[in-house]
Amino acid sequence: MQERNVKRLAVLIDADNVSPAQASEIFKTVSTLGEPIVRRAYGMVNCFSVSGGWNVAQREYGIVSKPQVSNVSGKNVADIALVIDAMEMLYKSSVDGICIVSSDSDFTALAAKIREGGKHVFGVGSKKTPASFRTACTRFFELVQVKKPSKEKTPSGSSVCPRCGGKLEMSHTKSRQVCRSCPSCGGMTAKISTLRKSFAPESLQLVVESAKRHEVSGCICPDCGSSMSIVKVAAGKRQVEIDVCGKCQTVWYDKDEFEALVPTDGVLQATVSAGKAYRRDLVVAVAADLRTGRCKVSDIGALKTVLKKVYFAPNPDVQPIIDALRCQKVISLDKTGKITVLQ
Repeated sequence: MQERNVKRLAVLIDADNVSPAQASEIFKTVSTLGEPIVRRAYGMVNCFSVSGGWNVAQREYGIVSKPQVSNVSGKNVADIALVIDAMEMLYKSSVDGICIVSSDSDFTALAAKIREGGKHVFGVGSKKTPASFRTACTRFFELVQVKKPSKEKTPSGSSVCPRCGGKLEMSHTKSRQVCRSCPSCGGMTAKISTLRKSFAPESLQLVVESAKRHEVSGCICPDCGSSMSIVKVAAGKRQVEIDVCGKCQTVWYDKDEFEALVPTDGVLQATVSAGKAYRRDLVVAVAADLRTGRCKVSDIGALKTVLKKVYFAPNPDVQPIIDALRCQKVISLDKTGKITVLQ
């Protein structure tokens, strides 16, 4: 086969491995080979959140996002989803070639299989990409290394809210603990050490250990940029779900979660939470359907009905999902409850 015959291409992006800042270079490279008729990005849910970066690139370049949720710690479900789609395209799709955008050597066997199956396979990745993946491809294209963007700062030195993209401001909790809060969504962030006056060190250590296992992905850490873990914590009969960074031990509290942690006996119990992760996955799905027109609603009442009957959202989750859609600037409401979908 001659490369000049390649016309129809599938572009499969490992969003956990490649920076969204390189999207322009990726598609500029692909356009020299053919027409990218399939454009998909695979990654954990937080990659496509308002602070994840790929939410902007997917709209700008017509990428279909494929957010994944890890059910067991240590399993890379995004890579597996990419491989499954690539194999389906190899045998069932009319594309002439498949572009794998990643610097991960785990895709070496996939590249070899595609080539053996009679289709071109093009690799697109960074300078650090291992030789095994490079040589398994028909051709490999090296991306120009981009500097990691520094965290956006306000004049007062605060950073960006990982939940809604608002500006974090220096503040204090009701109990006079120093924190940074978001005026837009009411969330706040602080180090886990702020809980030391209320809870035993052993209890806090359990929370940190649960976060390090990273069994359920949360939002992006506003301090170090790592993916946080969702941990369910209980103080007496009160239970809340917080986002904890296992790397720098920063905690993100949604509105009123910090104040809900009222100590009784100084013991803070920690377990992995699936509830909040489920709601976030649903927010991503509903947001995509609203923006693409697959879900059409005119007012808040219709949206609540669709969430219950089409997306099967439990009653307690309906209002939090709507609040998240508003905070993430997916929808806006006027005084009559009419909905406008924001792009």
